[in-house]
Amino acid sequence: MPDKKLRRLDDNRLEIPKGYREGMNTHGIIFLDRILEGFLETHAIDQVANVATLPGIVGPSMAMPDIHTGYGFAIGGVAAFDIKDGIVSPGGVGYDIN
Repeated sequence: MPDKKLRRLDDNRLEIPKGYREGMNTHGIIFLDRILEGFLETHAIDQVANVATLPGIVGPSMAMPDIHTGYGFAIGGVAAFDIKDGIVSPGGVGYDIN
């Protein structure tokens, strides 16, 4: 496991606890089996944790099995935000979407 602070919830999910980094509003969940875990990038984990600090996040900051380092959001990152108090992030949508 790339980071001892992560916790395996089951065969297909890792948890980034809310205290992984200062300011997190929620925890993170990475959907990843033990084989793909060996390819998990530390910076991508940090990006999932960073998204959990954003205002208005609803539920956990998540990442799918294709997770890798992106621009702000990890590639494969997923997050929902409150329509009134949340944000819209180009990094979360993808810079290649027009």
